[in-house]
Amino acid sequence: MSQARRAFWQRLALSLLALAWTVLPALAQEEHQPEPADTTLGFVFRWLNLALVLGALIWAVRKFGAPYFRQSAQAIADAIHGSAATRVSAERELSEATRQLASVDAEIQELRRAGERESSGEAERLRALAQSEAEKIARAAGAEIEAAERLARQQLRAITARAATDRAAVLVRQRMNSAADRALFGSFVGELERTAR
Repeated sequence: MSQARRAFWQRLALSLLALAWTVLPALAQEEHQPEPADTTLGFVFRWLNLALVLGALIWAVRKFGAPYFRQSAQAIADAIHGSAATRVSAERELSEATRQLASVDAEIQELRRAGERESSGEAERLRALAQSEAEKIARAAGAEIEAAERLARQQLRAITARAATDRAAVLVRQRMNSAADRALFGSFVGELERTAR
């Protein structure tokens, strides 16, 4: 039993003893009183009865209501933290994909600049040979650029699909029933068909 509860019960016991000490002389009197409920003693007992009923009600609410409300609050807090963590993870993956896409653009620009430097630096007598080399470099750069763009798109799709899957898993756990399951599966299959095209 905690210190506060022990102190509460001690104060309650002392209050009841003081009340009994003041009421006992009135009980000892043998005068005939018309209505016991209208006397001071009746008034005190009504308030004492109210205090006991309120005390029992407060005890019942604390005993049975507090754990229920704590459990509900904890479940809500856990759901909020889970959603926030998922959002942070998705934002981090999106920023990483954006950074990678920006680096691909920088590589493309660097490859173009390198091709221009190589082609402009050649001497006039090697112009024909330099021209063919520049064309080979441009084709290779184009192929490399296309490959890098394809890779970046695939990575972006994978990140997006992973984020959508994680979010969908959270939503499915929250709203899982057979109708929602069928609707979710149908939309997933439609998304796969659109992605495959």
